[in-house]
Amino acid sequence: MASTSAVTLDDLASSTSPSLDGHLFYPSTDNNDAVPESSKAPVDHPSRQVLRDRLYVGNLHPTVDEYTLLQVFSKFGKVTKLDYLFHKTGPLKGKPRGYAFIEYGNPDDALKALTVAHEKPLRGRKLVVTFAHQAPLDQYGGVGIPSSLKNRKTMMDTGRPTALSMIKTGLGNRTEG
Repeated sequence: MASTSAVTLDDLASSTSPSLDGHLFYPSTDNNDAVPESSKAPVDHPSRQVLRDRLYVGNLHPTVDEYTLLQVFSKFGKVTKLDYLFHKTGPLKGKPRGYAFIEYGNPDDALKALTVAHEKPLRGRKLVVTFAHQAPLDQYGGVGIPSSLKNRKTMMDTGRPTALSMIKTGLGNRTEG
């Protein structure tokens, strides 16, 4: 009668089989010194702290610049970082995207700015202020939706044929008799 034994991952790791040595690596859980310090995950995640300090500011008028944003948002606390975004390519290259990210040194300052500045007018537009991780996504997966494009419908959405599609199908050249 043949007996069977279960093979565990620990058994495979301790095995000196040449087929396993060249292809598989099983890190040991007993020796903490084998893992480099840079790969150890910290217990307190600093990225979560940053999310409470970082705000999304949207629906900005095209004339609003970095200086204006700093003037407005410095009233709530020390601004440690300002990411004011511009179009990199296309017909709007170099023009502002209409939103920015503001980071504060203190989460309380960020919360104060969010509560006070949200829906307040700046150069004729109501600001949209939220935490950065709650920033709205546009149709292409990026952040921020230009206010001029929110309710705009394309010809594909309306279901009407375009002039180009009519020319291609020959409908544009027909005359009704």
